[in-house]
Amino acid sequence: MPDWDGRGLPPVARARVDRFAASGLKTSLLTVPGAVGAEVAGFTAVGEVMGCVVQRVGWTGPGTWAADQVKLLSSMLRQGYATALDRIAQEATALGADGVLGIRFTVTPLDEVMREFVALGTAVRAESEQRPRRPFTTGLAGQDVGKLMQAGWVPVSVAIGVAGRAAYDYNMPNQTVAWAGNTEVDAPTKVVTEVRAAARAEFARAIRDCGADGGIVSAMTLQSWPVQEVAVAGIATVTGTAIARFHTGRAAPTSALKILPLNRS
Repeated sequence: MPDWDGRGLPPVARARVDRFAASGLKTSLLTVPGAVGAEVAGFTAVGEVMGCVVQRVGWTGPGTWAADQVKLLSSMLRQGYATALDRIAQEATALGADGVLGIRFTVTPLDEVMREFVALGTAVRAESEQRPRRPFTTGLAGQDVGKLMQAGWVPVSVAIGVAGRAAYDYNMPNQTVAWAGNTEVDAPTKVVTEVRAAARAEFARAIRDCGADGGIVSAMTLQSWPVQEVAVAGIATVTGTAIARFHTGRAAPTSALKILPLNRS
């Protein structure tokens, strides 16, 4: 894409927005319960939206220290998620949407140094006169957003925490041999404990930075690997939705229809 400077919507995304505008079609990735839940919450699907970017990992050759390697990898993950999320929000804005529901991330290795980050979701428009300055983003399904709003909370933004750690322990080979028995391996324990805590802390900072009051964790992933038999490295990721309170009390005022169970005799 030589005519694109990397800012704003990519040309292919702009073309997709133009097709939506010309056709008048409203597509959705929501399930039937998700679509009904979104309608109960006061949202109408506008169209499916996508944010995509290919990130390259910095140099991680054989001589790179494990700590430097995980620092590069975690930075690449952080940038990839942020860029994909920003582009899906831009596409939602171009469609005239107020938010994006049900966002799902996929990370696909293209080779040893490149990974593709894709964020997919459904752009929705609120049935109200007030418009937010920037679309909200959430990984929650429509029915969950409906329940959240009835309880007095609104989604603000997808929040992501990424952290990487590495630890060296020259006693690790003695703890991992077959005859060592059932024993705790110190270095991996240290890494997975610290990296999970650091990812949760970054997730909390992301919530505070967007001005939200709390967060809902939707997923936590952990990847670890040995380094030259005397070290271990790990990367943890926490994803979820930052939420803000707009009403206190037992139930928020709403004109949503009651959904009756269909299993009545």
